[in-house]
Amino acid sequence: MSRMLLFVCICLCSMPGFGQTVVEDFFTQNGGNSPISLNGGQKCGQHFTATQPFTGIEVNGPTWSVSGEKGMTIRLYKWAGNYADTIAQNPIAVSVLVNLDDNGWFPCNAGSELPAGEYFWEASEPTNSNPEAVDPFQIGCWLWNESHYAGGEAYFNGELYDTASLSWVSWYGDGQSGAWTPYSVPNTEIATLAQSFTVMFDFKGVSVGSPTWNGTGAGARLSLYKWDTDYETTITTTPVAQRTISNHSDNARMELTWDNAQPAGKYLLVTDQPVRGTGNIGHWGWSNSSWWDPDNTAYADGVEMADFVTFEFYIGEQSFEPVGKDFASRSVTGTATEVVDWTLF
Repeated sequence: MSRMLLFVCICLCSMPGFGQTVVEDFFTQNGGNSPISLNGGQKCGQHFTATQPFTGIEVNGPTWSVSGEKGMTIRLYKWAGNYADTIAQNPIAVSVLVNLDDNGWFPCNAGSELPAGEYFWEASEPTNSNPEAVDPFQIGCWLWNESHYAGGEAYFNGELYDTASLSWVSWYGDGQSGAWTPYSVPNTEIATLAQSFTVMFDFKGVSVGSPTWNGTGAGARLSLYKWDTDYETTITTTPVAQRTISNHSDNARMELTWDNAQPAGKYLLVTDQPVRGTGNIGHWGWSNSSWWDPDNTAYADGVEMADFVTFEFYIGEQSFEPVGKDFASRSVTGTATEVVDWTLF
């Protein structure tokens, strides 16, 4: 006896849902969040475990401060044990969203109640209704860098996101001041940005907030050195850790982690070998920083930067409880968001 597989494709506008109730979150707000873009054909996804029945999910996403123009497609699947087998299935539901608002909750409704269990959603295919938009496809999902959610994990472009169990500490604390500025990697043969910093405890990672000027395909190499005498001497030594990052998402953190904790002391993080893609690559920081001193200063091409610059910097220390990375999403139940069109497959 043959069986017919049915799923629903729902085309939705950006109007908020009505009559809906949030059932449960699939993330926790820990470690700060990063905007992960769908620009350039990228995909954001989240494996999650619904402990209660639900009728749809919502994904929290940025549109890079432009509301009412951009859209995306969200697909909802039953989890099949791994990413490849999951997306090989027909989705339970598909929502094609348009004219979304910045930092809104973007819906994918199933049209009927789904039972508790393991599921997966994936966002992709950014769109824009404005033909004159400066950054037409900068839309995506908010990633929490130190989420304590235990029922699943985040995926980026089909790969499990970095799951290093680290607690991220703002190196400059809560009292940073100065002029907030994006600094691009210099366009020279040397082409480096660097930050010297002093850490007071054993640590297993560093990260730095990094823009791509709305571009795609950007990347760079991160190298961590134990400080030795001065900048020139330090970069002749062997790096403690090194990583090359590709397809970096605009304004997300570049992260460098390692297995064995490094002791407290003075270090140097160097960003070099830039790949600019369609935009540029660099770091966020402050000029006239309240945290600048001779031991904590930024460099461009090996020279201390003018105006007392420090970058947006984080230190990763070993967490004593399970943490990972999760995209902000939640389940909902009740009347669906306004439906523009239904298609049966």
